[in-house]
Amino acid sequence: MEESLSFVVTLEGGAPSVQLVVLEGYSHPDRIMEIPFGLLDFRALVRSAQATGDYWIVNTTPDLPEFQVESAIFVRHHDGKIFWDIVYEHYEPFLDIELAEDEDDEPPEEFDENVITLSFDPFQYVSALYQFCQLYPQLKPITFLPKSADEHLRLEQFLPQLHILWRRHGEEHGSVSSDGLLISEMDAFAKHAEEQWTDEVLRALLEMRFGKILGNIDEYLNSLPSDVLAKLEADSASIEQALNERWEKLVNSLTEEEAEALENDQSQSKFPNSLKLRLMREFLAGNPSVLLGHAHVAGKNSDTPDKVISLESWKKDKDSGAAQHNATPDE
Repeated sequence: MEESLSFVVTLEGGAPSVQLVVLEGYSHPDRIMEIPFGLLDFRALVRSAQATGDYWIVNTTPDLPEFQVESAIFVRHHDGKIFWDIVYEHYEPFLDIELAEDEDDEPPEEFDENVITLSFDPFQYVSALYQFCQLYPQLKPITFLPKSADEHLRLEQFLPQLHILWRRHGEEHGSVSSDGLLISEMDAFAKHAEEQWTDEVLRALLEMRFGKILGNIDEYLNSLPSDVLAKLEADSASIEQALNERWEKLVNSLTEEEAEALENDQSQSKFPNSLKLRLMREFLAGNPSVLLGHAHVAGKNSDTPDKVISLESWKKDKDSGAAQHNATPDE
């Protein structure tokens, strides 16, 4: 996904401060670029949403020699995207990007010499400007106080043209209806970011302990009765397919709090009564049988109880643990 344009409001001991921030992704915490609001030419930023051209979006003053900018940002509208071409050395104070870690290293391939290109979705770009203009009258940013000439700049004046852009790009994006109303309360960019985050959690969890899981599949197969094993040997892919499908359903059902607890091994303390998380903990510990639903261990007393754990044994352990916890010293 391309970069995203955001306005970050910081509430501190004094009045709120505002920064224009370019994030690596819509909800990604890594910041590529940060510009204090007082150094921002908002009029140029609005114009950049309308047409291609060179824009002095960052407009420094002689009073701030450490933040001098020597080149404008070349903004391109191409192939349904908005692109910023930035000369790295001229914007280095605002960037959190290293072209090369060492002097001998070659810059990454995506950089043309020292020109960095950032890409934005037009609807996300315009929406950020449009929403900030509506919010701005409630704020009084003080990080790098604006020049006196800008004190009378009222961002509300940009609302009509930003509303037109918001409707145009929103209709193209399928997010705004022809009569100018949001089609859905769901933020498409946030939804995409959430799906991306879920995929990252799934991948991280699998990579973390996948080796152990694969090793325990052998133990699971060894625990199967011979007649069941004979059937599965003809099509061993069915086990893997069933595990993958059930595991993905569990991961996709996680809330952000549950995923964080599972990733940090805190699910047992934070969600002690969650069967879903107990299943996932046991599966990550290397026991595939919990997702298939059966231990397939013949007899009530198994010689290898550590190899597979049935759901029934969980209930017994839970009941006995609860009984011990509720027992009084007199008992």
